[in-house]
Amino acid sequence: MFRCKIFFHFGDELSLKTNASKGEAWIDGSGLNVIGAKNKFLIPKADIKNVDMYRFHGLGRVIQVDHQKGRCFLAATRLMIGQFAIVNFFHTGKLYEAILSISNETGK
Repeated sequence: MFRCKIFFHFGDELSLKTNASKGEAWIDGSGLNVIGAKNKFLIPKADIKNVDMYRFHGLGRVIQVDHQKGRCFLAATRLMIGQFAIVNFFHTGKLYEAILSISNETGK
């Protein structure tokens, strides 16, 4: 089970003005679990349609997870104060590989 501190946003797009939330994510047999200060989310592995990772404005890696109920953006963080986050480049890559391994995708 891989577990890490993250920032996340559930919505259609991510920009510099987006209010992201601080939380924690882990992968287990049921799927991708995301827990924040106020909410807990589970994206079952059967509901994951697409997983992609890209560089957000050249600043750090961000994972985009498309699922049955919408879209989620997340990245592993070293530090997050308010809306300022320092992205953990390597843990984001490791989280991406973990999500990709439980998704229904085979070609990536």
